[in-house]
Formats: sequence, structure tokens, C-alpha cells
Amino acid sequence: MEEKIVLISKDILRADYLPAYGNKYWKTPNIDELACKGTIFRRHYVSSPSTGMGFTCMFSGLNAYELERKSFTVVDEFKQAATLFDLLVEKGYACHVLWDEFWWEKIGYPYSKCYGPSTVFHNIKIGQMVGPHKIDKSEVAEGQGEKTIEKITAEVDSIKDDKLFLWIHLPHVVYGRTAYGSDIDLFDRLVGDIRNRFSDGSIYITADHGHMNCEKGLPIYGFHVYEGAVRIPLITPRIDNMGEVRFPTSNIQLKDIILNKKLARPDYVFCDTQYYAQPHRKLAVIKDNYKYIYNKWDGTEELYDCEWDKNEDVNLLKKKWFDRDRFRWYHTAEIYFYPYYEKAYEYYRLLKAKKDEIWRKSAFLEEAINLLKYQAKAFLKKIENIKKR
Repeated sequence: MEEKIVLISKDILRADYLPAYGNKYWKTPNIDELACKGTIFRRHYVSSPSTGMGFTCMFSGLNAYELERKSFTVVDEFKQAATLFDLLVEKGYACHVLWDEFWWEKIGYPYSKCYGPSTVFHNIKIGQMVGPHKIDKSEVAEGQGEKTIEKITAEVDSIKDDKLFLWIHLPHVVYGRTAYGSDIDLFDRLVGDIRNRFSDGSIYITADHGHMNCEKGLPIYGFHVYEGAVRIPLITPRIDNMGEVRFPTSNIQLKDIILNKKLARPDYVFCDTQYYAQPHRKLAVIKDNYKYIYNKWDGTEELYDCEWDKNEDVNLLKKKWFDRDRFRWYHTAEIYFYPYYEKAYEYYRLLKAKKDEIWRKSAFLEEAINLLKYQAKAFLKKIENIKKR
């Protein structure tokens, strides 16, 4: 293992934001060179598309359904398994975490708490509030984003440990920019600054989750397991002499990748939007090109061939489509050419059986109470939004 290990992650980082994954707009020479020298993971998935759950899974090596936590709330210190931080401390590493101060206190720490007692936290103002927030234009003056990156780099320079694990997590949007995905050049600039201070063989790049980017009419992330929300980049130093990995992998494997520089091909990859006792939960089970989705709320199922249908437009389990213009029903197999229906149904049976095998539920009364709480919260939110109009 390298004496210094740097993990750089970016919030809401879709894989297709990066040129290494096909983006045609941004120029990211530092990330591109790391991908060329190292290993790029083409189909890398989060175990959960939300920050607190996602990082708990990534650093513990456990899928969301395996965790003892039942619902998304402020949690106790994680003790279910040795985390990446615990194991690195045992090997003599000093662990440091650098986050945006607001998001660390609001989400990063209270909903995960899997960082070990000796980790040093560096929480500084580096995040720009966007989305439902009205941006103060005085905060996005030209050059402000570059100054934010310089601020991060200066904080990195203050760390003097010889044997070091440093995790830097950039926020939704770097302070000085105005939208999700508007700061990829700054992300690459930070990667370049880190490359100037550490060896390329010590740098790992990933994300906590993606976001839907208005695909399927969904603006952001957290409640769905479609590709935009759950497929993220992973670029590592060269592993097993592979320049790229094309089979599905999970972020729960990152712990073993960093510690052992080894990669096992998982039989299945799981993505879970919520913990097992929550009512509005969606679970994806992925194997090879196929993704099966189960919606706990209404028991509906979806199946996609993510190679043939990269945008997940056609649920292969949907037998008929209604044409609102002609007011007629059409058979899917007669209007949509797909030559692998028989194979798809074989995978459906396989993936559904795996879902049934790992599916967990809490006691009936607890499930009922959680359902009522969810419905009440949704109703109050709707009233609040009506008042704001």
C-alpha cells in the first residue's frame, strides 16, 4: 500500500459528467490522465443513492439491506463492522476528512458516523447552496470557484502526517458556481493540485451518488435507482493489470480495493433507496446487463437491459402500452424490437429470486407506524408547498 492515500469524491457526480465516461463538453486533463494510467470502472454503482447511507455502505463494505439501521435518521456510532477508517488506523495511518462545514454538520456526519474516533475533520466553507435556494449573485463572482479550490488546497497543505489517508469530499456545487454539474472543471483543477502533492498511484476518484438530471421527469436523486442516480464514476490506480472494468461493481468494494488493490467480480450488485423498515423503498438487483427494480410501496416491478436500452425507457415486464393519441393498447413485443426477450425473462426470474432471498422487513406494527409517519410527512410537505405558491 502507498504511504499516502487520497480519496476524492464529488457529491451528485454522474459518471457522464466526465469526459472519461463520454462527456463532450468538459475538459478534464488530470482526471483523464489518471484514468489512462489507472483503472476506470465503467459500470460502478452506489449501494444507496443518498449521502449518509451511501458513505456508510462504502466505508463499511456492507450493502444497505445488510445494515442494522432501519430508517434514515440521526444514528449512533457505527459498530457493526470494521470500516475502512478503522482498518487503516490499525495499519498506522492518520485519517483526515475534508468536507464543507454546512453539509458535514447537516448530513455527512449525523447520518453515517462511520469514521472512527481518531479521524481529524477539516470542515470549511466550500459549498454553494443551489436547487431550491435562490442564489445570491454576489457569491458567484468570476474567479470565486477557483478561490474555493485554492482554499481546499491550502487546507490540504496544513496536513503533515507521513502515513496518511485523506478523504476530500466536494459538495453538490463548489462555492462560486450555480448548478449541479457546473463545476467539473474545478473538480479537475483540484485533482491536478492533489497530483502535484501526491503520487498518481495514491489517488482514487469517485462519488456518493449521481442524480436524475430531469430524466424520466425526475429532477434530482435519492428516491430512485435508475442509472442517472446510482451509476457513478470510479477511477483508481491500476488494479490487477486492468485498464478498465466493464462488469457491474459496487461502492461497497472500495474498501477492499484500497486495502488490497484486488477486485472480485460480484455475483449481484444491489442499490437500495432506503433502509429496510421504510415504506417508500426501491431496490435494484443488477447482474450482467440486466437490472431488476422492486418498489415496496405498490409492489410494482421493472426490468431493463442496460446495454440495449441505456436510458431505461422500456420496462421489459410491461406487456402493453396505451397510445393516448389513438386511444388504443399496443403489445410491447409487437412495437418494440428486442431480440432477447427469452433471455430477459430468465434474468427476471433469477433477479427476482435474489430479491426475495435478501428482502428484509421489520415487525408489522413498526412498518405500519413508519407508513403513517411517511404519509403525514408527505401531507404536511404538500400543504407547505401550496402556501409558498
